[in-house]
Amino acid sequence: MSKNQKIAAIGGGVLLLAVGAFFLLSGGVDDLPIIGKDDPVTCPLTGEEPRDEAIVERAAVGVKIENAAVARPLSGLEDADLVYEELVEGGETRFMAIYHCSDTKKGGPVRSARIVDPSLLAPITRVLGFSGANQPVLEAMAAADIVALTETAAGSAMQRVPRDGISSEHTLYANSAKLRKAAAKDYSDAPPDEMFKFGELESKGKKASTITLNFGGASTITYEYSGDAWSRSQDGVPFVSEAGGQIAPTNVIVEEHVVNFSDTIFDVTGNPSIEIEDETGSGRAVLFRNGRAIVGRWVRESSDAPVVFERKSGGLMVFAPGSIWIELVPSDAGEVKGSFSYEK
Repeated sequence: MSKNQKIAAIGGGVLLLAVGAFFLLSGGVDDLPIIGKDDPVTCPLTGEEPRDEAIVERAAVGVKIENAAVARPLSGLEDADLVYEELVEGGETRFMAIYHCSDTKKGGPVRSARIVDPSLLAPITRVLGFSGANQPVLEAMAAADIVALTETAAGSAMQRVPRDGISSEHTLYANSAKLRKAAAKDYSDAPPDEMFKFGELESKGKKASTITLNFGGASTITYEYSGDAWSRSQDGVPFVSEAGGQIAPTNVIVEEHVVNFSDTIFDVTGNPSIEIEDETGSGRAVLFRNGRAIVGRWVRESSDAPVVFERKSGGLMVFAPGSIWIELVPSDAGEVKGSFSYEK
């Protein structure tokens, strides 16, 4: 039985007890709320109706995808329900693409995991495809019960695809459906139903047509609103997938975090790893949807809990149904200082 089925069974029992008690005490049920049993099933990470209701009950899969200039164009990001972008060594960023109602046959190039990844995954899934990791990261994954699907462990779910003029480290690709199958014996829970609130724009916020991000390195990322999505560019060049289209998520949300250099974890060239110091707690957040900026904050009570996005004016931020890209931008409070801004 999946997580959602277990929750439904328990919730159903509680509801029956509550109805019975109410009926005995009041002699009627006229005041009970009507339960929307005919409401459409939606994907918890996008708010969209799935092509098949059964896939909502399956596990999500995370895949680490690099963002080095030499590796572009990248593949599979356009298929993801949810994408995290995080800072890594050398001022570059890396993606964690999450596939739940969606899948990709070729996501990559797949690269190594980082110390923050178990925390990002925890509320969503315990399945991660990645090329490898250093020992402290592997230990953190084991402690979090992550099903670690490295190139060796993934079998046919990951394949090398040679690319002319590109070194082999940029040639590993993942099939998310095969990763899910490979992990099924160890993990099959669906994501929680209430990760994001989806619906119509409740707070008009401020007009926004262009978002500019810097993670503390030389690279500048921009998103331009194109009528129904945010078209991404990097260093003035459209961020185009291998399939040919420009990456354009429906929602972009920026989370500011305190980011420092690690004292204990280094890459193969000796660069210190990047650590997000405030994985829990709260910080500034801005949601961009429908050409608007909704200002507020992110709140996370524990490393197992999902992040909650609250409006500055009160209540939860409401996402537009569709894909979400979460940008984990360094604030000015840590050793690594990033920035973001937006224009009308």
